[in-house]
Amino acid sequence: MLKHPVLYQAYQNAGGFFGARIKAIRDYLTLRPDMRIIDIGCGPGYILRHLPEGIDYTGFDVDETYVAYARRSFGHLGAFHCRHFDAAAAQEFAGADVVMMNGVLHHISDDELKTTLAAIREVLADDGVLFTLDGCYCEGQSRIAKWLLDNDRGNFIRDRNGYYHLLRSAFPQVNLVIRDNYSRVPYTFAIGVSQK
Repeated sequence: MLKHPVLYQAYQNAGGFFGARIKAIRDYLTLRPDMRIIDIGCGPGYILRHLPEGIDYTGFDVDETYVAYARRSFGHLGAFHCRHFDAAAAQEFAGADVVMMNGVLHHISDDELKTTLAAIREVLADDGVLFTLDGCYCEGQSRIAKWLLDNDRGNFIRDRNGYYHLLRSAFPQVNLVIRDNYSRVPYTFAIGVSQK
């Protein structure tokens, strides 16, 4: 069901997960119209409705259906690429102000993620920022939140320390916070802001 862009977005909206992305971006990022933003794991592109007008937006996703939908619906607002973000992409799109990964880290193994994070470090401008948001295990969390995490499509959901140490493998400055008040259903989010 979640392979269909409209149904995927409906699920994200119903649980408040998409709203959590918007709240986290508002609370932890300062975006200006002239910024260059790369969105890795952009999905069907709905986040563009909630970003400032005038940004230079580039989305990456490996799902052809999502990318095709994003191009049809939001191609007038940004560019979308159906490819992995790797070292070649980092060289091609160098100078980004912000890289976003909303709900992506928990789909990537440690070794692959370290390679991806190294490429992200290279694509960012000297004062650029990596913004991440993912589901997170933590002690004392709601049983509903834990059940949702246990049954997520991602196979690499981590606790706070797990995300923190992976981000630190590529970035010397990492601020990672835990929020459990962002969605309609009980859920725990790890929000990371990482800089060179």
